[in-house]
Amino acid sequence: MNFKPFHTLALMALLAALAACGDSSSSSSDDSDTGQARTVTGTASAPSGMVASLRAPDPLRVVLDFLIQPAAAAITGLQPVNGATVELIRVDNDGNPVGEVLATTTTSTTGDYTLTLPQGVNLAGNLVVRIRGADAQMRAQVVEEAVNIDPTSEFLLREFIAQGTDLEQLVINEVVKLKGKVEAFDLTAGANLTDMLEQLDAEVGDLVENQVAVINDGGGDAATVAGHYRANAFSLGLHDSDDQSGGTFATDLYTSTFTFSDGGDGIVDLNLTGEESAEGMLSGNTVSGAWLDYGTSGEEMDETFSAALTASGILSVEGEFEEEVDDEHAFRFPPSVYNLQRVGDRGLFFQVSKEAAVRYGVTQDGALNPDDRRGDEAFRALEVFARTPTDFSDNDLDGDFGRVYLATEMEQGLIAVEAETNVVSFNGNGNLNLATGTFHRLGVGTGYETGATETAENLSVIIDGDGDIVAIGGEPEDGFINDTHDFISLMRAEGSDSEFARFDTTLMVKLPQATPDVAGNRYRMLLLSLFLEGNPAGGANMEMYASQFNTFLTLDSATQATLAGGINEVSKNNLAANLETSVDEVEESFSVDVAANGAATLTLEADDGTNVLDGFFNQDASLGLFTLRFEPDQGDPNELGLVVLVEVTGDNDED
Repeated sequence: MNFKPFHTLALMALLAALAACGDSSSSSSDDSDTGQARTVTGTASAPSGMVASLRAPDPLRVVLDFLIQPAAAAITGLQPVNGATVELIRVDNDGNPVGEVLATTTTSTTGDYTLTLPQGVNLAGNLVVRIRGADAQMRAQVVEEAVNIDPTSEFLLREFIAQGTDLEQLVINEVVKLKGKVEAFDLTAGANLTDMLEQLDAEVGDLVENQVAVINDGGGDAATVAGHYRANAFSLGLHDSDDQSGGTFATDLYTSTFTFSDGGDGIVDLNLTGEESAEGMLSGNTVSGAWLDYGTSGEEMDETFSAALTASGILSVEGEFEEEVDDEHAFRFPPSVYNLQRVGDRGLFFQVSKEAAVRYGVTQDGALNPDDRRGDEAFRALEVFARTPTDFSDNDLDGDFGRVYLATEMEQGLIAVEAETNVVSFNGNGNLNLATGTFHRLGVGTGYETGATETAENLSVIIDGDGDIVAIGGEPEDGFINDTHDFISLMRAEGSDSEFARFDTTLMVKLPQATPDVAGNRYRMLLLSLFLEGNPAGGANMEMYASQFNTFLTLDSATQATLAGGINEVSKNNLAANLETSVDEVEESFSVDVAANGAATLTLEADDGTNVLDGFFNQDASLGLFTLRFEPDQGDPNELGLVVLVEVTGDNDED
């Protein structure tokens, strides 16, 4: 009966001691710049499965956890790490500690800590606070005075290290901004740090890769890319419903017009002046029972935003957190970074974009209802931007072009994808010839087929003076030729609402007169592909693959290449299933066969099959266009897509 006062006094004394410990540090020296002590504060939080391993043993910790409400964490499900030793250290560019521990403190019962920077120690990308246990550690860069130690901070530091960043020279404001973008995502903690880092990689890895690549690079000359541009985008989408009431497979085409202007200091001002689009969505529980929505739209626009051009040819556009509301649904789009890779010194850029959205219901007054979460949506797109000519004439277009093509088709009971390669010859007088090539087609329920593409001679080509392709063979076309007359992009959509929809994209590049020299070249790989397998009445497996930004193919010789990077996968095992996302890190070897006209085949033998890239390199081997197919060891090909290889040069293209 006398135990209650005893425990109360003991706990009060212990809490006072812990609070004093949490405010202490090994140094209270003044900051060298301000003459005043500079303190760093924050909270340490971790997945529940590793909290115990990071804190010091304490028999009364269980009692304290019961009595004191844990602090909320930015990632849902993280738990505060109380009683952990926080160390302030310097690290090298590989993340290894340099020198002695500069200061230490201990986290409080709510995971909070306060640490005073020693005299002469200032905020920097290579200044780190860490907590560690026997089998794990979490670190955070001290780039501001409020520094939380959690899986996000550890993930960001690892990404900077992986890309060869000079941590000491980092612009600290850029690090702060990047962490803010990552924290805007709706993430749930896994059981341990490994699970949490894998989830971060799957959900925000590409955003971080894109941003770090730009942070690491120097500024470029924006004047060299100024002009009028056309852009074509081919997009795949998968959507789910939280209640598994149905899902969607989608394809979208976008063609846009832009003006690029020199904004000074490596900034390119982009003015979006118009856009046309077509969209098809097959929705339902099964492919056989799904319904189709197809539609087109177009509008004149006048939207201006800025992009940063780097020395290595990356044009980077930052997208902020956005909300959109229509009559039935509302959407939240997390922050994103769009990196376009320039081809040599041309006004020609490619990107693979990865976007996501969370779908919500709408309140009675037409606003997003955060309590009515309805599903997730993922989009993957291959997009090209090309500067257009001002005085094109028919004699500007002659010679052989290598052509690659990708199409999707959908109707009730059918999702199909098709890829083609062949050579197109232009004769300089407004006509073309189609040489025979190869097509591959696969579909849910229809299986796989392959054969020869159609041939044709003397098809007329109508191209306006600004490079707009109006018609081929008397049939309307929507596409463009670039200002150096060595690249062509075409897109087409056709369909009828509730009946069928078909979308296709064509890329063509002018072929060389002699075998291009690819040995020693390093290419950024831009990949978009679709896996289809199964029965339309039940388990129709759909998987979208897209390369992470820092995925590179290095030609070790004229006949061998090494692929290194990450492949992002979004999958569902039937139309109504929930989306699953992952990133596979790859390091594989390709065999390479390049012909005299630039035609090339790249082959990768995988554990369960063969990846085959068929396509073409251009005249200076700065650009390669390929179709992709995966041939399993057993059965027919089940994946088709496109791959663009853009040569990267200089010192800023390291992983």
